[in-house]
Amino acid sequence: MQQRYYVRHSAVKTRGWGIMTGKLKPPSLKDVVKQLRYDWFGKDVQQTPTVSYVWTADQFGHFGLGFQITFLFGWIIAAIFTDLPAWKTAIIAAALNIVLWVAKEVLDIVRERKRQGPLFPLNTRELWWNVATALFYIGAGAIVAGAAGLGGWHAIVALVILLVPAAILVIWWVRRKMTFQQVGLPFLFRLTNLCSKFSEGADHRDTVIALSTPERVNPLPPTVRHVLVTGSVGSGKTCLACGIGTEYAFRLGIARYTTLTKLFEATADCLPKTTPDKPHVDLEEQDGRVLWPWRDVDLLIVDDVDALLVEPPLPAYDKDSYVEAAVTKRADDQISLREIVRHQLTIVGIERFKPRRTVWIISDPEEAEAWRDTIAQSLGLSGGGNEALPIIHLERDEQALLALAKTK
Repeated sequence: MQQRYYVRHSAVKTRGWGIMTGKLKPPSLKDVVKQLRYDWFGKDVQQTPTVSYVWTADQFGHFGLGFQITFLFGWIIAAIFTDLPAWKTAIIAAALNIVLWVAKEVLDIVRERKRQGPLFPLNTRELWWNVATALFYIGAGAIVAGAAGLGGWHAIVALVILLVPAAILVIWWVRRKMTFQQVGLPFLFRLTNLCSKFSEGADHRDTVIALSTPERVNPLPPTVRHVLVTGSVGSGKTCLACGIGTEYAFRLGIARYTTLTKLFEATADCLPKTTPDKPHVDLEEQDGRVLWPWRDVDLLIVDDVDALLVEPPLPAYDKDSYVEAAVTKRADDQISLREIVRHQLTIVGIERFKPRRTVWIISDPEEAEAWRDTIAQSLGLSGGGNEALPIIHLERDEQALLALAKTK
């Protein structure tokens, strides 16, 4: 039975319509149109804007910068060069405005290169595509303002012509923003900005890149489908997890971020709602947002798996004080918690993710191997060690953090 759903993000009265058939798909053209309708006309001052709304508001702002500053330059030029024809004044003003913003965007690219972390390559093509999009809307505003110097009809014709590529860009970008905002990530993060390093000389870059690339982009399945990420406080575990989710969603992959506690809470809340006539529950509500149902996503990210037995803040992993703090935990507590988690994961049917992708975040590096065994058993993974569920141990990269601080 097909189910329609509506999307309400962060208690916002916004909707994105689609058909749930057990296989979630990225937003269609119809979904984008309906999302934009509610983004633009369903807002209230007491509601938090969606990611798609913020993006479209930015583009309206870019158009306004091109339009308004072109008129400002035109007034200044007209005041200085009183004999200059109006049409030449408008063209010069538009050209100056566009050159100004091209220079600004190029400087932004240079700044982003300095903010690059040590592990992952800079997403140069995406950065330039983002810059090109911003410059298009700024240029569109400048062109319309410049055409107004030739007469009102010229401005209207220019606006109508520019609406076609503008609409194409809106559809392309909003599809990705809609896909991203239903993942439920706590923040947007790109892998290139990760200021961490792998411990003990390990190199998991290819594994992470493959895991964060959906099959719609690269049809070859990743060699490793499941990873466990661990490290001391501030090592970048959640940043890496959010980076994987962000890259996956921006490529129109269907992913979901949650914590272990919320995963079990959502399961307990949704299980009674399923019936033979309704095998799939509607999109799940979490923190005021309605998100992809975790059971049907292709990539599941589970944070704070062992949070109940972590004593924050733990000292750095390589310090003696860490060992002293760690031994105060009773081993029986760790074993009992892992057994409870394994039992609960079995109940919720986590084994369905064996052919899909999962990321698990463990706060205590000392317990990472034991948790790997528990999760691998719950997923029904065969084989042992890092081949079935590799452990990615992160450490803070102080030099990268200092370099990042200089770009602030």
